[in-house]
Amino acid sequence: MAREILTFQLGNYSNYVGTHWWNIQESSFNYDPNAEPSEIDHSVLYREGQTRQRQVTFTPRLLMVDLAGTLKHLPRTGDLYETPFDPAQIDIDPAEVIDFEWDTEKVEVIKKDEPAVRHPYQVDLQAESTAISSSKETEEKDYDFSNTVQDWIDFSYSRYHPRSINIIERYTHSKEESQLDTITNGAELWKDYDFQDELTDRVRQYIEECDGCQGFQMLFDCCDGFSGIAIKLLEHLQDEYGKSSLLFPVLPPKAPAFKNADEAMSDSIRVINTALTFAQLPEYCSLFVPLSTMGRCWRKVGEPRSLPNVVYDPSNFYQTSAILASYLDTATLRYRLKGSVATGSGAYLSGMCSDLSAYGRKMAAAGFSFPFPLGDQQDVIDCLDQREGKSLTVQLTPNVNVRNRAVVQSVCARGLPQNRLKRPPTAKSAQRQQIMPAYRCSNVSEMLQLFYSCSLEVSMSHVSSVNAPMTIRQPFPVELFDKRVRYDGFLTDCLLTQASLQYVQSCPALAVVQSSSDIGDGLDALHREVRRIRLAKIPRFGECGLEEVDYKETVERLLEFKENYDENYEL
Repeated sequence: MAREILTFQLGNYSNYVGTHWWNIQESSFNYDPNAEPSEIDHSVLYREGQTRQRQVTFTPRLLMVDLAGTLKHLPRTGDLYETPFDPAQIDIDPAEVIDFEWDTEKVEVIKKDEPAVRHPYQVDLQAESTAISSSKETEEKDYDFSNTVQDWIDFSYSRYHPRSINIIERYTHSKEESQLDTITNGAELWKDYDFQDELTDRVRQYIEECDGCQGFQMLFDCCDGFSGIAIKLLEHLQDEYGKSSLLFPVLPPKAPAFKNADEAMSDSIRVINTALTFAQLPEYCSLFVPLSTMGRCWRKVGEPRSLPNVVYDPSNFYQTSAILASYLDTATLRYRLKGSVATGSGAYLSGMCSDLSAYGRKMAAAGFSFPFPLGDQQDVIDCLDQREGKSLTVQLTPNVNVRNRAVVQSVCARGLPQNRLKRPPTAKSAQRQQIMPAYRCSNVSEMLQLFYSCSLEVSMSHVSSVNAPMTIRQPFPVELFDKRVRYDGFLTDCLLTQASLQYVQSCPALAVVQSSSDIGDGLDALHREVRRIRLAKIPRFGECGLEEVDYKETVERLLEFKENYDENYEL
């Protein structure tokens, strides 16, 4: 049965995350007809099509929005279906050219823009597509992405459908300051019928191609004007289609500066945008999971999350977005799996969202273990036994710390081998394991289910697992992993092995989406911050039509939403 999902990416940092996500998925594609079939149903997020030359294509079912200046060399329609126009190929007979006499004083001279400079990786990809170089040469090259990437297009491996890319020409992207600054600015942009009609028409075309669309997933920058576009788009999707929607508001690791605003005002603008977004999302979506590699993101951005055996620059968009994309690719496995799993409600987006949004708790938290802390000579049962009383995951939702009581969660594990689950009964080393209750578990999902039922009080967990680990290939930042991580993603303390390590090629991981009363603490902190701000001191919100009365009403809705997480609500 078809279970298609349409994905949206709104905003520059969201496109960083999304670019890594599509790269990760395509790196796991196997074109060998004799290979083991994938456990993942890639048609959930991808669509099959044909070029005009009848070549089969497999592209993301995606609509992305960004500002002018981000595409660089890539045409808006992508480079897959159309060949860029090359004036040098036009053959003109000079004798047929008519010579006009121009009045040079009345002629406006327009200087031709210099062609956009391609990143060396993109140059090699283009050469590879024309058979000038081999993919092996491209993979072995060190592009130093962490220092050379200027925008998401520089490391994009995926190729997109012509309707996927949408550019807002009214605003130009800048690293120094954000021009699309307020949630009200984004809402005003939606009133531009050319922009709105084009985007909604492309949504309709995607939906009409689907045999059984199950809903939408959306990444969007929630601390600037893209939050306003997201809210209006969600309102349209709810009115027109009424399907489930899972949202991932992303907060960049570096606080954006806004046009004509000092640091204090920029912080206040960001707080208002985030608070108004979180207050309105419960009305329009099934579930939302804020994502950031930073521990705090409301007024001050700081305290980067520490992932064991991962080393990254906390302010680097290329590296931090790769961590969030790895989380997304693992956490969404639940509704992307093939086989008998697909017959249950858990295989659908709606099932996952309804499990985690009881009692109006439509905000959930993200937790990630990357790589999963399994030693190269260790069994899963021993690894989990050593983690008793400790959290397996690191929080990736800002201003939230989920503890071990009253948690409802969706757990997805990947790359934990079945042959490393436990020792066979005939092995002498199995005697110690056989006295553990977990020894009776026959697969990874059962063992994780038992682990969480023992370590979390009054909690419920839905566990999914796949055998295949996450594939690590360029342009993913392979430098993220420290020397303890082997090429297969398992941990080793052998100095000889560490000295001869090659780049990590695959990585086991575990991702959780959690609903807990602890999430209310983060919402309460956000409400306290936004309540301190006087809207009259930031006129740009009022200039776009936000009235003081509406502002206060929306802020109070945030407080009402936070009350859903109070302890008097029982599971």
